[in-house]
Order: sequence, then C-alpha cells, then structure tokens
Amino acid sequence: MLLSLLGDALWIIALSIMASTTLAAWRRIDPETRVPLQFALSGKPTFRLKRNLALLAIPTAAFFLGLALVAFNRNAAANMDQAVILFGVRATAAALITIGHLRWLRAALDLLESEGALKS
Repeated sequence: MLLSLLGDALWIIALSIMASTTLAAWRRIDPETRVPLQFALSGKPTFRLKRNLALLAIPTAAFFLGLALVAFNRNAAANMDQAVILFGVRATAAALITIGHLRWLRAALDLLESEGALKS
C-alpha cells in the first residue's frame, strides 16, 4: 500500500513539473505558432503542430499512461514482489517521461527563439 502511494506521489510530481514548464512555454508562444514535435538527427524539425496540440501532447499522454499504471497496480495481486516491481516501473516511467518532455521542450524553445517566434 505504501509503495502504491509513493508511486502516485511520483506521478503527481512528474505531471506538475510537466504542467508548470508547459504553462511557462505556453505564455511565451503565440497561439498560431507551429511548434516542432519531432527533430531529425541533424537537429532540424521534421514535424510541427500548432501550440495547443504540441504543448499538450506529452503531458496528456503521460497522464493517461499514469492512469493505466494506477489501474494495473490496483488490480495486481497484493504480494510484495509485484508491489516493488510495479513501484519501480511507475517511478522509472515518471522520471523518464518528465526528462524527455523537458529535453524536447528545451529544444523546441531554442529553435523557436532562433526563429524569433517567442515573446520576451
């Protein structure tokens, strides 16, 4: 039970980090700006979406992944081995998705800044 609550807390922290950085970026980008979602190995953007969709894509996907992991965790048998494994999966996933989001957001903001598409 304790590991389940700790896993929930880690997801809440991860989602709050993603939400706060997304909000900060949201305020700096005009609504019609097309934000890069995907980058080639050369660093050039290969796929862009409008601000609303681009900035909300990763946090929304992370939210639904977190819900799926919570549901799976609640339905798992109550033995300690499974609880530890599921906690590890939830903790690792929360951290990796947050780091991935922050890295993508930094790259997108750097590119938009070099294009002159950010507000000061």
